[in-house]
Amino acid sequence: MKIKRIKNLGKRQKWRIGVTDVVRCAITISVFCCLPLGAFAQSGRKPQGQPGQRQGEKPIARIETREVVLPLVAYDADGHYVDDLAPKDVLVLEEGEARPVTNLKREPANIVLIMDLANEIGTFKNAPTERYGKPDTPIWEKGPAYKVIRRPTQWEFADQFISSLSPNDKIAIIQYAEKAQLIQDWTSDRDQARNAISSKYRVGMKSSYYDALKLAADKLQSRSDGRRIVVLISDGLDSNSKTTRSKAILALEKARATVFVIGWADALRREIELNIGWMANHEVAGTNAAKRIAELHRHLAELEGAAVELRQLAENSGGEMLLPPTHEDLIKSNRNIETEIGAQYSLSFVTENAPSLEDKRSIQVLPARPGLSVRSRRSYQIDDDMKK
Repeated sequence: MKIKRIKNLGKRQKWRIGVTDVVRCAITISVFCCLPLGAFAQSGRKPQGQPGQRQGEKPIARIETREVVLPLVAYDADGHYVDDLAPKDVLVLEEGEARPVTNLKREPANIVLIMDLANEIGTFKNAPTERYGKPDTPIWEKGPAYKVIRRPTQWEFADQFISSLSPNDKIAIIQYAEKAQLIQDWTSDRDQARNAISSKYRVGMKSSYYDALKLAADKLQSRSDGRRIVVLISDGLDSNSKTTRSKAILALEKARATVFVIGWADALRREIELNIGWMANHEVAGTNAAKRIAELHRHLAELEGAAVELRQLAENSGGEMLLPPTHEDLIKSNRNIETEIGAQYSLSFVTENAPSLEDKRSIQVLPARPGLSVRSRRSYQIDDDMKK
C-alpha cells in the first residue's frame, strides 16, 4: 500500500492513503473483515474513528508523530565528557518501547538562576563565621564575629557564574525570601545581569521556595529555542509560598527544565554545629541558649529531609546536585555547573501521538557504545499540542 505524506506541521507529521490505492485497499479490508472475531482480541486494539467523521464513512488511515527533545550528558569509561556523540550511540526507550533518535546537537542555553535569600534560622547563608577567643573565654570578653567579606556567598557565586557563561547563552535571575522576585529578565548582557544583583540583592526572613520554582518554569516556557536550565542555590525549605510543592514540580516538568542544584545542607550544617558548640561553651546560665540549641537541631533535621527532595528534583530532570561542604566550596562550584551545562547535548527522538490516560511518559536513555555512560531526564510531560 502506498503511503503519501500530505502535510508537515512543524514537528508533527500526518499521512493518508493515496487515491490510486482505493481498489487495493478495498480488497484488503474485505479480506480483513472475513477474519474471525478472535483475531481482533489478539491485537488488543479496537478500530478508532476520526474526530468529526460521519457515521458509516470509511476511516482514513492516519499516523501522527511528534519529536521530543531531551537533555543528555555523556561520559567515557574514564569519566570524561564525550564530544563526538552520534545518534547511533544511544538508545531511547519510552514506556519500555524503542524510539528512533533523530538528532543530537549542541544548543545555546536558557538559564534561570535562583538564589535562596531566606534567613529564617539565622544569617548562616551570608558568609562563614569565625569564633574568637579560647573555649573558656567569657562571652562578654570575646563574642562571635564574622569574617569581613567582599560580598555574600550567593552574590559571589552568581557574579562568577554569570561572567563565565557562553556568549550565546541567555540568563534570567530570580531571588526569593518573603516573595519570589524576577530581578533580571532574559539577557545575554553579562554586565546587566551582574548589576541587577548588586542593586536588588535583598535577604528576608521567610522562604517562598515553591513560588520561585513556579516562576522559573513560567520563564522557561517562554523560550521556544535552546536548552532550558535551572541553576538553583537553595536549602529546599519553604514557609511562605502560595504555590504547592506538587504544582511547582509539575510546572518544571512541563517546562522540561534540567535542574542543577547547589544545596546548602552541608555548608549550613557546619555553620550551625559551630554555632551550637560555641553557645554550649559560652552562654551564661539562665539565658535562652538551650531553646536556641534545640531550634537549631530541629533545623538540621529539616535540612536533611529537604536535601533528599532536592536530589530527586535534580536527578529526575537529568541534572545534578552538588553539596559543597563550606561557603568557599559553594562559590567554587560554579565551575562544575558551567562545565556540565557546556557538555550537554539536545537529544531528539520521534514518538507516536497516541491516546493516553497519563500525561507523563517514562524515558530511559541507554548507551549503545562500549564504555559509554549517559545521563538524561527520567520522564517528560505530554504538552497540549501532543494531545490534539
